[in-house]
Amino acid sequence: MKGLYKHILFVFLIIGGCSKSDIMYYEGGNAIHFMKSQQGLSFMTNMAAEKDTIQIKLLLAGNPENKDREFEVEILNDSITTAKPEYYKILSAIVPANDTCGYLLIEVINPTFLNIEEKTLVLHIALKGNEYFKPGGWLKYVTTTVSWTTELVQPETWRAMRFFFTSKYSSNVYRAIIASTGLLEFWYYDPDPNTGYQLTQEEGWVYGKMFGDWIREYNETHDDVYRHDDGEYAGEEIVPIY
Repeated sequence: MKGLYKHILFVFLIIGGCSKSDIMYYEGGNAIHFMKSQQGLSFMTNMAAEKDTIQIKLLLAGNPENKDREFEVEILNDSITTAKPEYYKILSAIVPANDTCGYLLIEVINPTFLNIEEKTLVLHIALKGNEYFKPGGWLKYVTTTVSWTTELVQPETWRAMRFFFTSKYSSNVYRAIIASTGLLEFWYYDPDPNTGYQLTQEEGWVYGKMFGDWIREYNETHDDVYRHDDGEYAGEEIVPIY
């Protein structure tokens, strides 16, 4: 038993003795991967815009350097990709100097301004290796799907929204959130990547009550209650949490 205690103490001392300076960078060669398997942009809140830019964030598995480094992507010409080359433009694909993230910027044209019937356009994007990076790393997200639409896209922060507004998602739910709170995203679990601000639980309750009041007012002033309009809950009444 004493031997077991000594072994545990030895392991504890080794782990506990590691300082921040002891942590080493990933040494399997510089690699890069997407952080999500899919990402979307909606022109619904800015229908008059002819173009917009989608920023796709990637994560570096390797060593930051004191210079900007380009990475390469290709658009897969498969059944997923529906956008023609003239509907979009890749602006840049760079891991900035001394950064552990990369950024792919794609300028896209609002489908409303194209002579097409489609409301949603999609790109299936794959990473390619070059002199700086190989595809891969800690995650195997070497491809991602990017879409842009004139319809609503489920917000990135829906996972947090569902605990303050309502548990079931539909486009009508998102419309009510925007109408009642003015929020397009709900940065509760993570800080807003643009401002760094993170919502508190108390703020979440306030916004949830605003949403609930909006739903109740709608129900009182219309012949029918406010309902889910699409998705698996289409036709069901939208029930606010607060």
